[in-house]
This record gives sequence, C-alpha cells and structure tokens, in this order.
Amino acid sequence: MTACIVGYALFVIAWFIYFMRTLRRKQETREIVVCGGILGLSMLVGSLLIAQVKVPSFILAFQIWLEPIGEGLLK
Repeated sequence: MTACIVGYALFVIAWFIYFMRTLRRKQETREIVVCGGILGLSMLVGSLLIAQVKVPSFILAFQIWLEPIGEGLLK
C-alpha cells in the first residue's frame, strides 16, 4: 500500500515538473501556482483514496446551497 502511495506521489510530482517547465518557458507564473495547487490537492485526495480512507463528500454542502435556487426555478 505504501509503495502505491509513493508511486502515485512521484507520478504527480513528475507531472507537475513537466507542466512547470512548459509554463515557465511561456512566463506564466499564475498558471504555475494554480496548477500546483490543483495537483497538490489531487495528490492529497488521491493518496487518501489509495489508502482507503473515507473522504467526506462535498455534495451536502452544494445541495444545501443550490436546492433553494432549484426549487425557485421550478415554481
């Protein structure tokens, strides 16, 4: 299990380095920060899923927020 998590983390880090080099050539620093944040979050969630840790869902938060809007549109 640990080998799978380490392999996944190395893959995500290699992917980030590849994107960082291509974006650095184009002088796009904001995109590097956004890409790094997204890949860091995906590495965290992916590692937890590989370790079979139950990750909480965000569906309830969006349901509470969007349900009144949907009901208003249907009326």
